[in-house]
Amino acid sequence: MGIVSFSPFLASVPVLLVSVVNLAEANGAFEGGTDILDIKNPAEGALGAPRPGVIADICRVYKGKKPISVALGEFPGKPSAAALVAMGAAQFQPDYLKIAFLADATRAEIVTTLQEIRQGVAYVQPEAIPVVAVAYADTLPSASWTLEEFTTFAQDGGAQGCLVDTWEKNGTSLPNFLSRQQIAEFIANCHDRQLFCGLAGSLKPEEIGSLLTLGPDIIGVRSAACGGDRLRGEVTPQRVNVLKALFSQKK
Repeated sequence: MGIVSFSPFLASVPVLLVSVVNLAEANGAFEGGTDILDIKNPAEGALGAPRPGVIADICRVYKGKKPISVALGEFPGKPSAAALVAMGAAQFQPDYLKIAFLADATRAEIVTTLQEIRQGVAYVQPEAIPVVAVAYADTLPSASWTLEEFTTFAQDGGAQGCLVDTWEKNGTSLPNFLSRQQIAEFIANCHDRQLFCGLAGSLKPEEIGSLLTLGPDIIGVRSAACGGDRLRGEVTPQRVNVLKALFSQKK
């Protein structure tokens, strides 16, 4: 199958992305009404890469039914390693690949890594897979670049979307690190560069409702979909349905 024809940037309303760790959780997220299935391994970090078997299981069942994204992790100073991991994930033909960058990454590293990923994926998947560049809001104070500059780097590297998340998963959510104005500016900067825009980071239901009014393309969750415990909790249809209802209210 080819890539699902779905662009959050073209969506009239924001969409819900739920991060899952196995097929059982993917089933729950699908039943609950998620718009995007995001596969990752939170035991290995904020954007921990999942096991190949998990990607295979979920793509086999849901490819063509729901857009699927795969987390690749972080590869500080190792663009070629990032490209090899992306090539591996591309074998399963997901619809998006997400790569994160830590605060000490330079512009050159970010741009080169994104370019290497795109070139590597082309060897195994002729139909391009959109790449999403991820920055961590809680690490920005130590970064040599601003969030606005990050969106420019993402565009220069050929990414099709940007997402801002949180590195430390200790219950402190994105709005504790970025003001409402900063988040709104991030969304505007992405759209100015024709990038779709995602927000994530331990978001609580009441925060999601407020952030939706700013017009992001994607809201990403895990903790809120599994009872507040991203590691030991489990995504359930009921929790996802409650979150999805928040999006319906914004139509």
